[in-house]
Formats: sequence, structure tokens, C-alpha cells
Amino acid sequence: MHKNWIKLTVAVALLAGSSLALTTTADAKATYQMTDTQTVTPKPYHITNPQKALYSWDKTHTKRMANLASLEYLSWFVIEKDTMIHSGKTTTYFKVADSYGTQYGYVYAKGLTKGFDPKDDEKLAYKPETKVAGTAKIQRVSEAAFAKATPTLTKNTYYRTTKQVKLTAGFTPYFDDMGSINKTVTLPKGTVVEAHRFYNQYNNLAIGTNYLSRNILSPGYQQNLWVSSDGASTSSAAKINAFTKTKRPAYLPKNGSHGDFYLGGVTALKNKNKALSKQSVQITSNGYVEVRKNNPAGKSTEYRAKPTASVKIQRTTVKGHTRYLYLAKSLKGFKTTKVTYHGKKQYRLSLVNQLKTYAEPNYSEEWDLAPSYYGLMSLGGKTFYTPYGATPEDH
Repeated sequence: MHKNWIKLTVAVALLAGSSLALTTTADAKATYQMTDTQTVTPKPYHITNPQKALYSWDKTHTKRMANLASLEYLSWFVIEKDTMIHSGKTTTYFKVADSYGTQYGYVYAKGLTKGFDPKDDEKLAYKPETKVAGTAKIQRVSEAAFAKATPTLTKNTYYRTTKQVKLTAGFTPYFDDMGSINKTVTLPKGTVVEAHRFYNQYNNLAIGTNYLSRNILSPGYQQNLWVSSDGASTSSAAKINAFTKTKRPAYLPKNGSHGDFYLGGVTALKNKNKALSKQSVQITSNGYVEVRKNNPAGKSTEYRAKPTASVKIQRTTVKGHTRYLYLAKSLKGFKTTKVTYHGKKQYRLSLVNQLKTYAEPNYSEEWDLAPSYYGLMSLGGKTFYTPYGATPEDH
């Protein structure tokens, strides 16, 4: 679920600054109250000023859902006319959808003009579609077969900062293909990041900021945004020199896992395309255990939302296939063992590799694609699955 950030970051670097990065407005702090809702016959509208970001919001006007201006020359269909009151002022909003019926939230009415976009070369009629995701074809893989496949898995590489570093990290609205919003994040000295060095014409370092902890990503979370899966990229020699290569941290599993875990066993794995896991856990590259609660009917963006819990790992020991993570406080909802009454290592959380591996075939008309691999883990008494490293596109 996080396999593409390296490729996307390289693409961003090659664009040399021509990305869709946008300036964000101040977060909505006061309460919005919807006082009237009118369902209307869907009619086409287009953005009044395509040069200016136009955000759609959720019903409470606290979460940005999409930046409609990020998709040029597209027409939108107004399916609802709504009245909201904010700070004593009454304002009209439109609930919008695309021609296929996908709803993108509520938009300030004056930001849209009636009629198809003049440069829309399709001008499709409003025709909602019902798409039903299929069950993933998951197959059990023997230990011997997986051992043979392991050398082909992508090897994650890690770096540690030798001094404080400021990076421009991407964040997105809920519909993460609807424009990005750049925020400055600060990496303290000693921060471990998953990153890949590219010795190309830009000589850049691609950094997995989406695998970092809540405290570092707070500039975006405070704006009710979701961290982008694209990561960050820098070609600044001064910044690149502030990173030194290091070993994979002991708290992270082997086989290319990014430390992302999704609640459920084989059944959840088979249904991963139908519904999100109700709970997901990220063991961050800089050593935190973070928990998220997800809406099963939501978008995968929820896996990159602000965590509901974030606890720093103080120490890690490995015995056989078990990693013992020592925490200063217990992790609510997970079995943690009290091992001492003093200091920052009072609780122990167990991460156990169940040695159960599964493969999902990848299909292509042009290429003989290698399968995607997943492993089952037990974390604090619960079963999760984790994606392993990506396999080569053809073999």
C-alpha cells in the first residue's frame, strides 16, 4: 500500500519544481452548522477561477476533501444545495460529484459557475456507477518458497540525521489524487528515516516522510490533512550530507516491511480491496508505535491520517521471531506487560512473526509480474498482516 512513493518522488524530482504544490489557507477553527439541505437535479458546474485553489470539505467543514482546481478543465455536478452558518454568517455550499457519482464533499457555492467547463472536451452526462471490488486471490506460500523469493524483494535503506534538518513534505486532502499541499517539517538530530539515494542528474535523496511519527508530521496534521505517500525529495547537497546511512532499526521487521500493519488475518487480507482494516498500526522509522482507527468504507488515505495514539519505543530486544518493544507507557487496546515500575521502559509490547506468508498474483497482459507478498504478525495479542517489499516488475 506504500509501494509507489519512491517512483513518484523521482517523478517529482524530474519535474524540477513543476508539481501541484499549493498554499493552504488557515484551518477552520469555529463550528459550521448546516441549517438547510436541498437535494437538486444534478447539473454541471465548473470552477469560476481555475488559477485559485478551491477546496471541498466534509460536512463539519473541518477536513479538506479535495482541491477541485488540481484537475483542470473538469466539470462537476451539483447534487445538493446546502446552507451553513459560521460565526453568525449564512453561506451557501454545493455538494458536488463527478459524472460517475463519486462525491467530493461541500464547496463554497460562489467558487463554481453553472455549466460545463468551456475546456472540458468530454462533457459527460451524470451517470452514477456502482463498482464492487473483488476478493483478492491470496495463496499460502511455504517457508521454502518464500526463502527463495526473499532475495528478489526490494531492500529498504535507512539514514540517520547528523543534525537538525528541515524538509518540505507533501500532505493531501482526503482524495489524495486531488493536489498536494507542502508543509515544512523538522527532523531532529538522530532521526532515522527510510530513504533511497539516486545518483542521477539531480543527485537526490528520496525520503519516506509518510513513515515518520506524529510529532514530526504535526504541521500537516494540525491542518486536518493526510500525509502524502509520495514522501519528500531533496537535491540539496547540504541537506543530503546531513544524512548518514544506517542499519535497519531492530524494531522494524525484515523482508522489506515498512512497519505498517493492518488488523486481521487471512480473511482481512482477502478483503483488503473491499474494505479498510478497522485498525492499523505504523511502527515509524524513527521509533514510535502509532495506532489509527479507520472507517472500513473509507479511502486508503485514512491509513495516513493523524494517529490516535503515538508511543515512543525506548528499547528493542529480539529473541527468535519475537521483537520486544519497551515503552514508557502502555498502549491502550493492546496487551502490554508491566516489567518494571521505574524509568522509561516500564512496559513491554511483543511483535511476533507468525511465519505465515501469503502471495497475491499480479496480472498484466504485457509482463510476467512477480506476486506481492504479505506476512502475518501478532502485535500485543492481535493478528495483523503487513506487506513485504516490492518484487521486480518482470522476472
